[in-house]
Amino acid sequence: MPRRRNPSGKDDSRRNFLKASGAGAVALSLAGCSGGGGNNTSTTDDGPSGTGTTTATENTIGPDQIERGGTLRYGMATNPDTSNIMTSGSVYAAVGWYPVYDFGLTQDPITFEFHEGVFTDWTIENTDSEKPDIYANVRTEGLEWNDGEEFKPIEDVLFSHQFLLDNEPGEWTAWNDYEAVEEASNDWDIHIKMSNQVGTWESAILASVPIIPKHIWSNVDWEAYAPHEEREEGPVGTGPAKLVKFKPDTSMQLKTRRDYVENTYALNKLDWKKEHPSVIHGGPFLDGVNFKVYGGKNPKTQAFLNGDIDTHYGTLDTSKIPKARKQSGLGLVKAFDSGFTYIGYNLRRAPLDDVSMRQAMAFAWDEKFWTQSLKGGYVIDGDYAQPPGYRAVRPETVHDAKLLEAPETNMFTFRRKSGKTVDKQAIRDFLTSGKVIGADGGTFAGKDVPGTFSGVDASRSSAKHDYSFGEPVSEAIREQDGADKEIRVNGNTIPEMMDGDAITLLMDPPGDKPNEAKALQQWTKNLRLVGIPIKTTPIEFNAMSERVYETEQFDIYPMGWGGWNSFGLSIEATFHSRNAGNDTEVFSANAMNYGNTGGSADDLIEDAYSTYDTKPRNKKWAKALERIYLDQPYMLMDYAKYRWPMNTAKFGGYIEGIVDPGYATWTDQFNNIYLKENVKE
Repeated sequence: MPRRRNPSGKDDSRRNFLKASGAGAVALSLAGCSGGGGNNTSTTDDGPSGTGTTTATENTIGPDQIERGGTLRYGMATNPDTSNIMTSGSVYAAVGWYPVYDFGLTQDPITFEFHEGVFTDWTIENTDSEKPDIYANVRTEGLEWNDGEEFKPIEDVLFSHQFLLDNEPGEWTAWNDYEAVEEASNDWDIHIKMSNQVGTWESAILASVPIIPKHIWSNVDWEAYAPHEEREEGPVGTGPAKLVKFKPDTSMQLKTRRDYVENTYALNKLDWKKEHPSVIHGGPFLDGVNFKVYGGKNPKTQAFLNGDIDTHYGTLDTSKIPKARKQSGLGLVKAFDSGFTYIGYNLRRAPLDDVSMRQAMAFAWDEKFWTQSLKGGYVIDGDYAQPPGYRAVRPETVHDAKLLEAPETNMFTFRRKSGKTVDKQAIRDFLTSGKVIGADGGTFAGKDVPGTFSGVDASRSSAKHDYSFGEPVSEAIREQDGADKEIRVNGNTIPEMMDGDAITLLMDPPGDKPNEAKALQQWTKNLRLVGIPIKTTPIEFNAMSERVYETEQFDIYPMGWGGWNSFGLSIEATFHSRNAGNDTEVFSANAMNYGNTGGSADDLIEDAYSTYDTKPRNKKWAKALERIYLDQPYMLMDYAKYRWPMNTAKFGGYIEGIVDPGYATWTDQFNNIYLKENVKE
């Protein structure tokens, strides 16, 4: 699924897929990018101590050597929500219904370059106007609805784009970026009138509208539509598979369409796929995929180790990687994470609205304890809100520095006294000084840090509040061994500012994520030793998600994103003020309220968003990322060193070295994987 899904709530907010592994979980996606290249995933990997990346594999098997057949067994920890593509908000459903559909463009899973799909040619005109024009031609051969109805090229494509404009579905918001679609009056088939300047227009619009059948969707209540209650073989699309079984409590089943793979003009036989070193054209080669729901991460992982499934969603649990490596027949497909895990703040609530306070709290996070002791070296310490697999817009890449290792990425490391002991006095001195780490760098809490690559500063040059420390009075501080001081903010204790209570950190139940619990408990202990009253509250994920993304009733929370966008669109979707929550019970990716309170990168984001040329745009996105990094609305925990579990003794064809093969590029894997015993010599 390399294309971008750009989900959101209805008031221009945009929703990513929450990550279904790591610190938090559900899932939707903003995977994808604009064309233009420059974002290759080839690099090296030296095991747990390395960057976790690898060179994309080259395929040596041709489609004529593969006899079709076989079923891949795919495990999931969580139930899929619905097979309705317009309302689904779960990655666990998306891996089932994505191969049912086609999109306007296809995309190289390694370079991210766009190629023809439903559209055979496309262009943009009038880019100097406020509302440019997109023109495209529609494919007339190779597209067939899986229910046997005739595909009507212009009519069905127009309907699909108009459907989004008319209904504004929260999960597919390409409609934010265009205001009209019509049959073209010139030599083109389709004319799309954009509603604003979007530099990544191919990704934002052409690759982000699922092509749906007019003969189905014009006759249903789209919000209540349940495809499997209407049709035995599920949703109707032009893609390579049918979702023939959907029982969300237990299982799903994908079945490859024989009429598709035998179609001379099917999208999996495009010339760019024939010429690609890693892609096998002409797939899928499997009969299908059986998805099984295990109701939890541990039973799912154990099912793989027991040989009950051939693969599962997400990277293998880090504690199980050594065991899998020793077990005959089990393999780990090295890949990039398409997202990251992070800790987010509610910037509506003082003193969390202060850049200085959030920077100070980052000093108390022990990244080595998390990445090495608890995660065994199979995650990478997080910094910018952009995963290294999608590195074209990362500041190091733009400024020719070393990925993940440049000192500019390392401003907020743990201020330790010795071992795991936090340097509480250094952090207190930072807060009382009123300082903020900015563009020029300097010495902060005992550590020399450089300035930013771009010269961009934090949103504030000094602390918003006045901080001092006195005798402990709050329960959270008095009960912490070794805590001898408590912070005052403008003369008041934090409980006096926050309805009589300490700062509350929501967290997953420790039994569900024991390593996360240990890391967060250590962080809160360190903060209490500094004198910042904070407590943890375990909460089930769905309840946490609602409190964070819909009602914004939280202080701090851990979570993760998957399917992040490779060329910057996720940055806009998550950190621009127009996408902030507004207490209307609508999912909003910017739950922090960043841009309205606690700092802003709006001007930098808007500048990048409207730039068409790739290199200048990437540089602008990188500058926005540096501002966000300094402002710390997110404190990144890690990027996974993605290890996708696979029964490598039984299956071949999987592509190693690409981003998130179990989800963001899952359709590429589905189209490529074959049963090894079916390969002819």
